[in-house]
Amino acid sequence: MSLGIAAIASTSLWTTALAAAEPAIDGILRDTLRFWHAPGIAAVVVRDDRIIYLNGLGVRELGRNEPVTADTLFAIGSCTKAFTATALAILVEEGKADWDDPVRKHLPWFRLDDPLADHDVRLCDLLCHRIGLAGHDLLWYGAPWNIEESVRRMAFLQRSTSFRSTYEYNNLAYLAAGLAIGSTAKQPWHVFVQERLFKPLGMKDAVFTSGEAQKSANHASPHSHDTAGNVTVIPWYNDDKQIRASGSIKTSARDLGQWLRFQLAHGKLDGKQIVSVAALDETHTPRIPVPLSAAERAAGATQSSYALGWHISDYRGHAIHQHGGAVAGFRARIILVPRKNLGLVLLTNLQDMEIVNAAGNNLLDHLLGVEKKDWNVFFDKEHTKAKAAEKERLDKLKTGQVWGRKAKDLDMYVGKYSEPAYGTVTIKKKNGSLWLTWSSYQFPLTHYHYDTFLTPTKDLQLLLAEADLRAKTVVFEMNEDAEMSFLRFLGRQFTRDK
Repeated sequence: MSLGIAAIASTSLWTTALAAAEPAIDGILRDTLRFWHAPGIAAVVVRDDRIIYLNGLGVRELGRNEPVTADTLFAIGSCTKAFTATALAILVEEGKADWDDPVRKHLPWFRLDDPLADHDVRLCDLLCHRIGLAGHDLLWYGAPWNIEESVRRMAFLQRSTSFRSTYEYNNLAYLAAGLAIGSTAKQPWHVFVQERLFKPLGMKDAVFTSGEAQKSANHASPHSHDTAGNVTVIPWYNDDKQIRASGSIKTSARDLGQWLRFQLAHGKLDGKQIVSVAALDETHTPRIPVPLSAAERAAGATQSSYALGWHISDYRGHAIHQHGGAVAGFRARIILVPRKNLGLVLLTNLQDMEIVNAAGNNLLDHLLGVEKKDWNVFFDKEHTKAKAAEKERLDKLKTGQVWGRKAKDLDMYVGKYSEPAYGTVTIKKKNGSLWLTWSSYQFPLTHYHYDTFLTPTKDLQLLLAEADLRAKTVVFEMNEDAEMSFLRFLGRQFTRDK
C-alpha cells in the first residue's frame, strides 16, 4: 500500500445517512476508507426491493470539507456496459433488433480484419467480448478523433485470438454497439438511454460527460497517487466530446439504487414493466467463459463467464452478477445476488480497484451471513504482488540494456511514420532530443541503446497495461539503404512516409 498519507487518515469521515443505515455496513465502509486511505465512498444496498442502506462517507475532495452523500456524482466507468446491453434489450423487445443481428445490418460500414469475424460478427458478440481482438484502448482513450473514427479503425486491427474462441475485454466493441443502438433507435445512444432508462427509473442526476458532472453542486473529484505515494486530486478525464457506450455514465448511489431494484425485479420498477423479463434475462445469460481470478478462487468460485454487460460467477456458494468500473480517479462496483433479491453498489473517488473489490466482498460476507474473511488484507497482498511483478518486468528491461551503444545522428530518425489503425507518429528534434507526437500525446524520448528509445509512460495515462513493455519502448529499424524505414511503438509497426 502507498504510504505518506497521514493527512488523509486524520481527515474526519463525514457521514450523511439518507436511509436507515445499518451500523455494521457503516463500520465496513469506514474500515475501507481507513485501510485504503480513500477520500470518500458512497454505497447503496437493496434487499427484497427495499433500500436498506444508502449513505456517503468521507469527503468529495481531499483538503475540502464537503461530505460525500448518497447524491454525490461519481464516474462509474464500465458499469455503463450493463446500461448499453439493457438499451439494446429494449430494441430487441420492440422488434427493431435481434441479439443475433449481423452488426452490419445496423452499421453498414463496420468492418473487421479477420475474414470470419468480418462476415459473421453479431450484436451479441460485441456485448460479450468475443470478437477476437485485444483491447487497443488507446484508439479511443484521449483520442482527438471521434467515436465513429475509433470504431472504423477496428478494420485494420489484426486478430489476437480466433473469433468467438476467447474472452478478450474490448471497449471498442461497446463503442460499436452504442453506434448500432443509435442507428437503430434514430437517436444517439446517450439520448436513448436517458429517455428509455434514466427517466423511467427516476435516475434524475445521471449524466454522460465530465463537464455535466462538474456543473453539479454535489460531485466528487477524482484522486490518484503521486510519485511519493500520496493521494492527490487529479483532473477529470475530459469526455465532453467523447460520449461512450462503454463507460461514460456519471451518477450517484441514490440513482443506482433504482437500477438495482429494476435489475432484481426482472425489468420492473414500482409495478411498471420497463423492459420485458425475457429481454432483460438475456443480458444475464452467460455467453463465454472467463478465466477465474485469484479473488474469485479465494471466494470459492467454480465458474466465471461474461453475459451481456455483466460478469456471471459464484461467490461462496451464491450466484452473482457483477461489473466493475474504472475511470481516471474513480472506481465503481455493482453486484447483484438474484436468488437472494440482494444488490449493492460501491463508488469511490480514488483509482484503486482494490477499494471497491474489498468493500464489496466484505459487505457480501456480512449480508449473506457467511464466514468473514479480511478482504482488505487479501486485496492488499494482491496489489503488492502486482507491483512486484511490474517492477520485475521493468528490471528485466533495464538489464537488457547494452551500454555504450549510442544513437545515430538524431536527424536520421526525424519524420512521419504511419500505420493503418493507429495513424501517424511524428518524430521531431527539439532542444537536442527526439520528441514523439501521436494522437493527443507529445513527449520526449530517452535513448536506451542502439535505435531503441524509452517513453515517459507516466505521461501516457492509458499505457495502462503497464505490464506491456511494448508501451515503454520506441524502436526504429533501418533498411538496406541506411535509412530509418520503420518505427515500432505500442506493439504496432509504423512505416516511414515517403
